[in-house]
Amino acid sequence: MNLLAITAEELLEKFGSGGHKPGSGSAAALQGMLSAKLLITVISLTNEPKRREKYSQALPELLKMQTRIKEYIFPELAKFFQEDSIQFGKTIRIRKKRNLNDNPIGKNILAREALKELKTAIEIPLEIAELCVELAEIGNFVFDNAFQGARGDSQVALSGAVSALGGCLSIINLNLLSFGSDEYSFIKDALEKTDTLKIEHVRLNVTSNSKIEILENELKDKLPLYDDINKLISKFKSKSKLSDSEIENSVIELQNLIWKNRKEIWKKESPEKPIEILKPGVIFKKALGFDFGEINDLGLSAELNNEYEIAGFIDQKNKIVLISKVSNKQTQNFTAAHELGHAMLHKQAVMHRDRPMDGSVLNSNRNVQELQADKFASYFLMPSKIVTEVFHELFLVEKFTINPDTAFYLTQDGAENKLRDQCKNLRGLSRKLASTDSYRGKSFNSISKLFNVSDEAMAIRLEELNLVEF
Repeated sequence: MNLLAITAEELLEKFGSGGHKPGSGSAAALQGMLSAKLLITVISLTNEPKRREKYSQALPELLKMQTRIKEYIFPELAKFFQEDSIQFGKTIRIRKKRNLNDNPIGKNILAREALKELKTAIEIPLEIAELCVELAEIGNFVFDNAFQGARGDSQVALSGAVSALGGCLSIINLNLLSFGSDEYSFIKDALEKTDTLKIEHVRLNVTSNSKIEILENELKDKLPLYDDINKLISKFKSKSKLSDSEIENSVIELQNLIWKNRKEIWKKESPEKPIEILKPGVIFKKALGFDFGEINDLGLSAELNNEYEIAGFIDQKNKIVLISKVSNKQTQNFTAAHELGHAMLHKQAVMHRDRPMDGSVLNSNRNVQELQADKFASYFLMPSKIVTEVFHELFLVEKFTINPDTAFYLTQDGAENKLRDQCKNLRGLSRKLASTDSYRGKSFNSISKLFNVSDEAMAIRLEELNLVEF
């Protein structure tokens, strides 16, 4: 019977039927085959277009390993999976005949025939063991260098190959017990092979256990962040009323946590500057455990006989946030930070932002939770300390006021009155500073672009921080 042609259920029935075939050798081969297929899967996932660049250094070696598994290791294991059942079946049949034979000479002849077939049966698990050593080595490399999101599969493949290797060693030693002193040379040769394999088994077992510890330690490293995040959320969600200063404090505490744990959140691409952690989507996914995505259409919301495109949606029970792509990137970013405010401050399970806003307008008619979320977004995306530091770095003053020097640096013509006429008022000057991309002959990204917010939102924030005077 072709064991690979029957269903998995039928195959498992045969393993559990109480017979001798398929037996432990076939089971070891099957473990190796499962490991081989899992490794093929992980390497295929690594080779998907969206991951090729990230794993480009290891990918050539991984693809060689995949080819080796497909063209040699798996076919060999499949062959031994079948052959072990056949070969051990021969041994069992002869043993049964021996047991039924009452003639001492006939019984002896059959016993010798059975031992001859058993020698061949011993060679098969030795071959399976060698293949599993190679598979385990590949599994070790794949765990470390292939798609990290599939390390569960990689570790199962590695531990499965090591388990199959250990099983083969047990099978061989058990079968060698059937031989007497007249087969001392055969036993000794077989033991020399198993001694080498045993050393490999011990080494690879340590390797396999180390991978479990790696994943366990990664989880333990995240637990303090999760604990601190939950404490912070509980602290501010427990308050029915929040002042602006309390909302800003919640932002500061959250950002301090994110900065402290940035290596854990971003891994190898850990931010080097505080401004680089102002990513609401990343924090939703990596710190709060939400699914976060952008979508073309979130539908319409009706308010006072008017319909508005829904800009953002949060479902705290099911841990999902969606942001509409109908607005520009700055508005999408503000909306994401707004939803982050809901996640940190409010208990309502489902909330949506009824219209796109970029932080430049505060409508006092909106409910208090929406106003608080807007405040949170403004504080989160434009932290007072970082905005102030960047402002000083770009404009080289503690507070920007219009004078002959600053007018010249900003407009290149030195016309102080002309600059005042252009700006008209404090908001106009703040808006110009938020959007300008050069000063004192030096070009740079405007401060609004640096913080990925609208010019108007940044202008308001500069005024709140008392950085501009007209």
